[in-house]
Amino acid sequence: MNQQPTHTDLVAGPAALLAAMVSHYRCSHCNGEVVDLITNDDTGLMHAHIEHDDTCPVLNGHVSSLPDTFRAATNTR
Repeated sequence: MNQQPTHTDLVAGPAALLAAMVSHYRCSHCNGEVVDLITNDDTGLMHAHIEHDDTCPVLNGHVSSLPDTFRAATNTR
């Protein structure tokens, strides 16, 4: 069974940096937004789960989320 992903992960590291980034992150290709922020591995890094529309090219791996990530990090639109 080939299951379609429902989110991408943005791993940014320290909690303070990630919290600042996720408050401004919006996918420019769909209505995707950060839906949760968790630590789920042995490194202690925080992971922001970004829920995208089913047809989003970021979700499907056709385009990168880096431009949206940089915009969120610098708080520019």
